[in-house]
Amino acid sequence: MPERLDPTFVRAQIEALRVTHPDVMDDDELRALALESETGFREFLTKVLRRILETKALTDANKIDAADLKKRQERLESRHDSLRSLALTVMLHANERKVELPRATLSVSNGVPKVIVTDETALPDNVVKIERKPALKLIHELIDQGVTVPGATLSNAGPALRITK
Repeated sequence: MPERLDPTFVRAQIEALRVTHPDVMDDDELRALALESETGFREFLTKVLRRILETKALTDANKIDAADLKKRQERLESRHDSLRSLALTVMLHANERKVELPRATLSVSNGVPKVIVTDETALPDNVVKIERKPALKLIHELIDQGVTVPGATLSNAGPALRITK
């Protein structure tokens, strides 16, 4: 960015305007006019807005790419499992427990027993994972309704930027 659009420079220009013409800062129209003519304020914000919109577009594209990559990962994992199953089936059918190949040796071994849960509700607490996680939306609603929620409070809302097109 050229010097005129450097955020520190723009801030310094605004502060200088505030010090030299304090009366201007109290009048909305004069302040807008002064910011436009004496600083690179609007030009700076235009460039920042362009970067915000570009970054948002990249973020959205990355979400789509991530979803596509996740689907591809799932397809590849499924293919991997199917091919292993095929190799095992062929070896069992041929009654071969070990086959040496140039890249690897394939062996049939006894598998590891897997846990099968038949009724989750019957499991004792010491064998289940219980995740304690705050329900933030519910907490916010309760506090808005005037209910005191021990261990929680609402923050002071700071300024936020809204972009409308």
